[in-house]
Amino acid sequence: MTIQNICFSGMRFGIKGDNSPQIVKNMAWFVSHDIHQTNSTSIQTKMEDLLKTSMIGIGDGVGVFDWMTDTIDKPYIMCAMLENPVIFPAVDDCPLDILLILVSPEKNGPLHLQYLSRLTRVFRDPQLLRSLRSVTSVDGMMAVLSLENRRLMAA
Repeated sequence: MTIQNICFSGMRFGIKGDNSPQIVKNMAWFVSHDIHQTNSTSIQTKMEDLLKTSMIGIGDGVGVFDWMTDTIDKPYIMCAMLENPVIFPAVDDCPLDILLILVSPEKNGPLHLQYLSRLTRVFRDPQLLRSLRSVTSVDGMMAVLSLENRRLMAA
């Protein structure tokens, strides 16, 4: 599924966890599975480092983990909805219930920032967020994001 040339490699609904370390551990496992890495520890460590040094929450309950690596050949983007909102460092101090993960190959250089810019712009749209929060499954997420893709392409 794409939004303005961004391909979602993974979607998850109902990620469980009561705090940011639990969510990070669960998300790292999903990412490692999706990108076919046998050990999720390095991904978990990267995400924990980002938590220490970055403002994950971009506002309105949405958070983004992003980094570049030489271990993948094409960009990986996951959209995940948490079972319950969880406190993460955020610009507006609101708990997060939607997490995005963007991992780009180092060889892509500045394309990483273009993908990040598109993701953050799209996921600040109040209508998109309302629609996403109304779904009850991954299929619902895919339908909402497909509708958003058609709307953006028409603009």
